[in-house]
Amino acid sequence: MTRPRLTVAEVIRSCVDDFLERYGPRLRPEQRRALRDLASCRTAALGGHVLSCPRCRHCQIAYNSCGNRHCPTCQATAAARWLEAQAADLLPVPYFHVVFTLPDVLDPIALANPRVVYDILIRSAAETVLELAADSKHLGALAGVLTVLHTWGQNLHFHPHVHCVVPGGGLSLDGTRWVASRSNFFLPVSVLSRVFRGKLLARLRAALAARELRFDVDRFERLLAAAARTDWVVYAKPPFGGPQAVLKYLARYTHRIAISNERLLDLEHGEVRFRYKDYAHGSRRRVMTLSALEFVRRFLLHVLPGGFVRIRRYGILSNRQRGEKMALCRRLLALNVASGSELLETIERPEDAPPITPVRVCPVCGADRMIVIMELPALSTCLDISGGSRSHVLCDSS
Repeated sequence: MTRPRLTVAEVIRSCVDDFLERYGPRLRPEQRRALRDLASCRTAALGGHVLSCPRCRHCQIAYNSCGNRHCPTCQATAAARWLEAQAADLLPVPYFHVVFTLPDVLDPIALANPRVVYDILIRSAAETVLELAADSKHLGALAGVLTVLHTWGQNLHFHPHVHCVVPGGGLSLDGTRWVASRSNFFLPVSVLSRVFRGKLLARLRAALAARELRFDVDRFERLLAAAARTDWVVYAKPPFGGPQAVLKYLARYTHRIAISNERLLDLEHGEVRFRYKDYAHGSRRRVMTLSALEFVRRFLLHVLPGGFVRIRRYGILSNRQRGEKMALCRRLLALNVASGSELLETIERPEDAPPITPVRVCPVCGADRMIVIMELPALSTCLDISGGSRSHVLCDSS
């Protein structure tokens, strides 16, 4: 594996003392934890092991990963393992992608109450799809929704939105047949937008009344009134293929971090340059320069509340009934095939694909897999996020 020229961890290590001095008192516990974990990731601070090649006896040190879900270095393996487990829950039908976005005017409420607002955003998006799909004027069926929360834009600004991956159809309300959607259309975007707006605003007001939200009441009402006067952004992408295409697609979204190491260009004189897509101008590729402090500040905006579940399932995909509903859907889809109905062409089953398992091959002879011959303990002195920093271990084995 080719190591990126620069990593988010290196940017954090370059300015962590100055960052804590300026922003430390305002950090949430999970943001402090992310700073500590990413700064220590794959360094001697976390310990590691010595690897050796059985053939040529070449040795190298590999330090342990932090495992933090916001770490770009650690998420590739987590994504691969998660995707392998999803293959059994995919159906041989086209899938649609719908994106629900929180209006910018509501960002202050979300920043002050991330756990509550993110939960409301996800639930409102999923319920909008399920409610309209069940309406006889539209699909008239129980649909399924896989939701993935993202909170960032390409330039690391705060931009909460939910990606919904939806099978092209659903179970009839009496559970006796599969109801297929049109091949190039699932639900009307304009109706999705209005229903989504109504649900989310109602849930926000209910949360404030129940004192689940902490926010100035007068300002809260002004922001909600402004949001109610605008058209909300709901974007439906064209449908894509069956299980193999869905797995490839999910790999891009489910475990994505606010910014990947691959987008970083360089860190010089306290400034970071990185690539981004300018969606406001035709998705043109541009380069942005930020101070390291501002880069880390923006990055930490997207650290989720502790224990928050950002990938969720609803409808026929919900955890409580997924096994039973998926089996029923497959039986009904098989009956459709037997009766001559058109379905997606037969494709390679995703579970037949080889598992994605990272393997360290000897970089010298390339002929054998490296094996562990010695464990290295974690250093007792490492980054101390609670009150400053002690020894910064900069040797990175990634």
